[in-house]
Amino acid sequence: MESFYWRNKVAVITGASVGIGASIALTLANAGMVVVGLARRVELIEALSAQVTGEGKIFARQCDLSDDEQLISTFNWIRERFFCIHVLICNAGILKANFLSESPTKDIKELFDLNVVATASCLRETLKHMAAIKVRCHIIVINSVLGHRIPDVPVPLFSVYPATKHAITALCQTVRQEIHFLKLNIKLTSICPGMVDTDFLNVYSQAVDALPKLQPEDVAKAVLYALDTPDGVQVEDIILQKMRNVE
Repeated sequence: MESFYWRNKVAVITGASVGIGASIALTLANAGMVVVGLARRVELIEALSAQVTGEGKIFARQCDLSDDEQLISTFNWIRERFFCIHVLICNAGILKANFLSESPTKDIKELFDLNVVATASCLRETLKHMAAIKVRCHIIVINSVLGHRIPDVPVPLFSVYPATKHAITALCQTVRQEIHFLKLNIKLTSICPGMVDTDFLNVYSQAVDALPKLQPEDVAKAVLYALDTPDGVQVEDIILQKMRNVE
């Protein structure tokens, strides 16, 4: 990947400690990017940095994105330390398996606070910065197939999770229009995987064991594909699913 445009440029990844976020962090660092990983469990990101085999690096920063003061101060720290944010990967999110009829208000608010409000706040802080630096930038939001359609499943323990992802789908479209209106050189890609084989699915216990699942690396490759498009070519949405009966 010698011609990779983003080599030596800065990527900020939320929820970078495990699963999809960790896989994206390693993939981008191995492609030569300077990666700043945000998560509450910062020691897991620090451990990731030792696995980098490419030219890039991974830096860890502890941040609880549901705390707006922490979020704002973290983005200020990134700007002071690294000067530019060229790429933002909004990956942080939570899932609580339950029926809506049994979901406490506290859980409903937690889902919207992290999945929607914190994502919108990360987008706001980054957009202001990207508008000021006036260079080519890219925002990638890790959404979900549930942001487009709700499948029929035997036990629909979805609660408000798909509602938060539908909100993210709308948010991506809104921000893309805002970018166009402000004439900014920023691409925005929404990546919508189906089920991915990570600890994220543990809330469903054995219910999803037999179902086909993507690997985190599949999503990381989709991120790389969107980033590696030519200047002026924007991939708006990627929906990826594991094929059935294919090993």
